Amino acid sequence: MDSNDYELAGVVRKIMVDVLDLRLSPEEIKDGMSLYSPTIQLDSLNMLQLLLAVEDEFGGHIDDEDVMEADLMTVGDLVGLVSRHVRTHRSEAGA
Repeated sequence: MDSNDYELAGVVRKIMVDVLDLRLSPEEIKDGMSLYSPTIQLDSLNMLQLLLAVEDEFGGHIDDEDVMEADLMTVGDLVGLVSRHVRTHRSEAGA
């Protein structure tokens, strides 16, 4: 993971803490944690709020198909989805 990915992961974790009102610091959220664990307790409404916050933070729109294909089970899966979105959005913006 390069420094940009590390920074992006930190921003995603901070968004998770804020949007999901977690009683964790972003540093306590690990890639392998289940999004549906008792700690994070993600549900469909929270997922929508989380994705909207990510779009606000990084710009662009995350397609529903991309979310479905990502098979989001862990924090790492979510970070990977956001990372792909950011790279795609930046390449489209630069084109």
